[in-house]
Formats: sequence, structure tokens, C-alpha cells
Amino acid sequence: MDFCIEDTRKKPIPKLKELINDKIIALEQAEDWLRSIYEIRFFEEKVFDLLGQNIIKGASHLYAGEEAVAVGAVAAIERGDVIGSTHRGHGHCGAIGNKYADTEQDRHEHWNAMMAELMGKETGYCKGRGGSMHIAEVEKQNNLGSTGIVGGNQPSAVGAALAEKYKKTGKVVLSFFGDGSTNCGSFHESMNMASTLKIPLVAIIENNLYGMSVPFSGSEVDGTRRASNITDIAERCYAYNVPAMIVNGQDVVAVYLAIHSAVTLARAENQMTIVEAKTYRWYGHSRSDPRAYRTKAEEKTWYDRDPIIVLREKLLTDALCTEAELDEIKDKAFNTIETATKFGIDSPWPNPADLTKDVYVEESYPAELIESERGTSKKVMKATVTFEATRASSKAKTKKEAAEQAKAEVKSKFDMDVMTIGQAVSAAQAEELRRDKNVIVIGEDVGLYGGAYQATRGLSAEFGTDRVIDTAISEAAIAGAAVGAALRGLRPVAEIMYVDFVTIAMDQLVHVGAYNRYMFGGKAKVPMVLRTEGGVGRCIAAHHSESLEAWLMHPPGLYVVMPSTPYDAKGLLKAAIRSDNLVVFIEHKATYGQLGPVPQGDYIIPLGVADIKRPGKDVTIVSYSRMAMFSLQAAKILAEQHGIDAEVIDVRTLKPLDIETIAESVRKTGRLVTVSEGFGTCGSGREIAGRFMEYEFSDGSRGFDYLDTAPVNMAAADVPPPMSEPLENASIPSVERIVETVKAIV
Repeated sequence: MDFCIEDTRKKPIPKLKELINDKIIALEQAEDWLRSIYEIRFFEEKVFDLLGQNIIKGASHLYAGEEAVAVGAVAAIERGDVIGSTHRGHGHCGAIGNKYADTEQDRHEHWNAMMAELMGKETGYCKGRGGSMHIAEVEKQNNLGSTGIVGGNQPSAVGAALAEKYKKTGKVVLSFFGDGSTNCGSFHESMNMASTLKIPLVAIIENNLYGMSVPFSGSEVDGTRRASNITDIAERCYAYNVPAMIVNGQDVVAVYLAIHSAVTLARAENQMTIVEAKTYRWYGHSRSDPRAYRTKAEEKTWYDRDPIIVLREKLLTDALCTEAELDEIKDKAFNTIETATKFGIDSPWPNPADLTKDVYVEESYPAELIESERGTSKKVMKATVTFEATRASSKAKTKKEAAEQAKAEVKSKFDMDVMTIGQAVSAAQAEELRRDKNVIVIGEDVGLYGGAYQATRGLSAEFGTDRVIDTAISEAAIAGAAVGAALRGLRPVAEIMYVDFVTIAMDQLVHVGAYNRYMFGGKAKVPMVLRTEGGVGRCIAAHHSESLEAWLMHPPGLYVVMPSTPYDAKGLLKAAIRSDNLVVFIEHKATYGQLGPVPQGDYIIPLGVADIKRPGKDVTIVSYSRMAMFSLQAAKILAEQHGIDAEVIDVRTLKPLDIETIAESVRKTGRLVTVSEGFGTCGSGREIAGRFMEYEFSDGSRGFDYLDTAPVNMAAADVPPPMSEPLENASIPSVERIVETVKAIV
């Protein structure tokens, strides 16, 4: 191994007086550390009391006993550096807020906002939307925020550190998390990714010996088990070949010196360090925890090593402060928290009228852009007809020659290139990488290999490995790192190879990404795209063939986009990359080779705007992705063989959904058929039909009023996608079944 563990507990810690004389710290700093520790302690004691009075509601995981870790670590960084916190995050928020307080008034306002947040008040840091487990000032203090999912904050910290390295800011990221999270998959994925990417991250494990009730490495209490067969979590550094340190987490001076060393290394060499702080929580996991898993004797041993006692003794032993001066610091901290408590109680509740504010970054497109795009889309459809007709009538000896002839005809008549959807996706990313230096691409096999379906082909050669980043097979870390990088100003395009694998990344995508803006009071945005692909068509069975768009439509905070043509794929993806919202962009594996005309030059297709790909008057067929192409084929047969004029709407963006275009169409035709490759139960088709039924027109009428027959929802069979080709084909709507369904209702 190149690196080893440094156990700083085995070395004498320099006296405070020596550190002050050597100008490593100032006396005022040490006094401020004590005040911060007291403030966090009094805050937690007050929260415990207010929970009992039901003034603070919900779960609160108290940080009392561990204050030296947060205070010492935050003291070791500079303003502008970044931290990421956990569900036990009051201490981290308290310490970083004090760092950014220039005056006594700033400091009081900081603690006021913290207390108000726990009370759910409008004046809280997150406007009462985050509460105890999600407390942070993400806008002004470079705090990525805290998360209620154990281990959930680690991947985003990796992404944040990646962003700082890419931007060459010289800033570092501290990621705080508990011992319990080190047994989660996110820990391994994050540490491995941080190690391989070589980023300025300091991973701080606050080992307070217990996850919730299960001891990390054992307890004397009968009936307990253990979470791990190791005592020192720092030993896991060997798996990632990174340096590690073990530090006495009750001694703020020891923590400061250790983290300062790790931060210096991170800043100078982009080298991650794992720091395990041995500490102890005074309270249980939460207020209701009886702490039956640990003994009174154990608790007393740790209470005797209280961070307050340790630091006071240092200041007294070195004759740096008197008892009276230390008591004055204590009283000042106490009064700060008392004032904050009154502020929180007196603060107003949030206005329920603001309930839905800040879920998304509000976006709009000029009316002329939307109208212009509609014209372009019609031109593209005409070019598509020309391409298909020319290719079909060609006398060429090979299909390739016929396609080349058809491409030349389209170029001549419409001045458009013909490319595949795969080429369009790659071209969109290349153009955005050229346009905006903050765009990066990250994921499995996106670099030299060019993507599993060649949708990132050529990008690595042009833009280099700093912008097109290959990773390990780590879906949660990929999604979470993209979130963290987006929070720090980049515009990541993260690729998950199959939409089936998004299930592994849902925590990061939803809890850390989609909820971020709302949960932290609208003070952040997550401008990223998660690209993936789904659908049947290659006989690769259930784990590689699902259409899970309905899962992704469900959580607030996500956009969901699914293109059906090369023109749509390129324009929608470019719009998604430029969006300030988190966009899930789902391609279809069976369409990567689908050819179609694409306009030259830079263009985007507005998100949330449906496309009427074929006008009609008898029935409205609403679809997207490959099923939009099936629907167009069915409409052609219906018109030519059965005299039925079907209007085909490609929604393109499932969320936000352009229900207005659908509603106006069905008001005209009186019939609605939705066609989807996703499962029918709770699927996109039912959502579209339901939205139409309750849609209110300007005259007060509802969508239901215009239906001549019940809506029909065509979707995948309620079976996992099978491998066998006849079964796979039977599991989804076909052109023939769309035709028969429409015939039956017209």
C-alpha cells in the first residue's frame, strides 16, 4: 500500500500556548471554539427540551458530545471551502454559520435562523421546509446541505470536490458522516470514486460507536450484535489506497490539527484523506431512544472526556484564560441560544399559499421560439417523408446506397442532414460541451468506449478525460456526483447505461437531487441531465428492458424527457443541458439506429411543449419515444385502409406535460388513445388520461365533457419484460394493435 493510517492519539498534542506562540492559532480562535462548542451544546439541550414540549416536532438527532469534531474541522478550512452534512447536522450547520459571522449580530441571526428552522418557521434557513434533518444555509455558506438518508450525502460531496478541481478554485470539500453510513453501499462507491478521480475531499467519519442502536464494533450489553468486525473504520482506507487518520474527536485542538493537515494535502495535491474521529453522542439516536444498548459506566467514561471539559482545561492549564473569563464565554453562548429560542417561537409560520414554490426553477420560452419550433418540426416531418419515400423507391443495390441517395435528396431539398438518434445525442452533447465550459459528461464507459450505445462516441477524443469522465460501475455515485457537481456550478450530463439501473441511483436522484431546491428553501439549483435508455427490442430480458418513466414522473423536482426522432433527440437534449432543473433524458435502445433529418446549426426544442406529428380529426393518439413512431405507422394504415383520420401527438416531455395541446386535440376529435411501452398500472397513459379528464378549458368546461367514448390506455403487459422475441413483442403495444384499438372506438 502507498498510504498508511496515522493514529494521532498516540502522539502528544502540542499545548495551546505553544500553538499560539508559534502563531498556528490565536487565543481568540481558541476562545471562539469554546463558545461555538457551548452554543451547539446549549442549542441541542434546548432542542431536547422543546421536543418534549412539542414546540419542535418531528425527529431530531442531537449532536451533543460531538461538538469538537464540527468546530475543529470547520476551523481548519477557509471561507469558500465546501461542507456536506448528515441527518445529525446541527453541529455542522452551527459551526459553519459561525465561520461566516462577521459581527455579533450576524452570529445571533445565524442561530435565530437555525432555531426557527427546527420549529418549522418561515424565518428558518430553509423556510421551515427542511427541519432538523435537512438544515443548512446552502446559498451563502457553501453548505451542500444535510440529508436524512444515512450515507446519502457522500456522493454529492464527491461531485462537489470534482467540480472544485475542474474549476481550479483551490477549494476543498469536507464530507461529514457517521460510522453507520460506512456500512452502506454509497460509502464504498463514493470513497472509491473519490480515490480514482483524485479530488480535494476530506471524508470525516464521526464514529460515535453506534448506528442507531447496533454497536459498530461491539458492546458489553447482552443481546447486542455488531455492525462490523473492525474497530477502526480508518482501516478501510486500504481498499481505496488513500491516507487515513484517527483522531480524538473529543479534543477540538486535535481535530483542528488533523483536519488542517488533511485539508493542506487536499488543496496542494487533490488527495483525499479519510479522518476517523472517535467521539460519542450524549443523547440516543433520537429523543425516544432509551439507550439500552450501552452501559452507564461507558457513558460516564465519555462524559468525563466532554469536549467542553477538555478545552476549558487546556485554556486554564496554560493560563490563557481565567475561570471567570471562561464562564463569561459560556454565559454569552447561553444567552445566544435563549435569544434564538424566543426568535423562533415569535416567528411566523410559512404561508400555505407558498406550498408549491421553489420545487422547480421557473423556466419559460419566448412565444416566438415555440412557434418557430413548430414550423421547424413540420418541415422536418416533410423531410422525413421525402427521405423514406426516396429510400423506398431507390433502385440501389444495397440499403446503404439507398440511404445515401435519400440523404442527398433531403440535403438538396431541405438543407438538412440525416443522422441516427445515436449520432444526434452525441452531436448534442458535443455542441453543448463546445458552447459551455461548465458542461461535463460522466458515467460508465462514456469515454474511450464511446458509451454502450455509442451515444458519447468521439467526445473523449475531442474534449479530454477531464470533461468526459469514465467511472466505475457505481450508479448511485454517478448520479450523486452529478448532483454535487451541479450544486457547485457545473452542468453535468451523467449517463446510466440502462434505465433499469436507475433504481440503484434513486436515492441520489430524488432525495439529494430532485428535492434539493425545495428542501433548502429555494436557495439552490441542480442543473444536470441524467441520460439513460430503456425499452424492449433487443431480447435482453427484464433487467435491461424496462420502461420506468412513470417511476421518474412521480417525484416532484424532476423533468422527464423522451425523444422519438433524431431531430427531437438533439434539440431536446440541448435544451435539457441548458435547463436549470434536473432532467432525466430517456432514449430508446431500439431507436439508436433510426435515421431522420436534423436541421443544421444550433437549435433547441423547448421542454414541456408537445409536437403534433400528424394532424387529424377522428381520434387523438398520444404517445412518445418509439411508440410515437408506432403510432404514426398505425395512423398511416388507418388513413389509407380504413378512412380514419388520426391525430398523433408526441408529448416529448412527460414532465412537465403539455396537457393544453392534448386537451385541445381531444376536444376536436372526441376520442383519446394513449400508447406507452411502460407498465399500465400507475403508468404514464393513465396520468395523461386523468389529467385530460380534469382539465379545465377557458369556458369552464372539463375535458370529460368532450369525450365520445372512454379513453383507452395501451401499455406494456403487467409482466417483467421477457427475453424470447415473440413474448417480448407481445408484451408491448404493436402497430397492428394500435390500428385495431382505434378502429374499435371510432
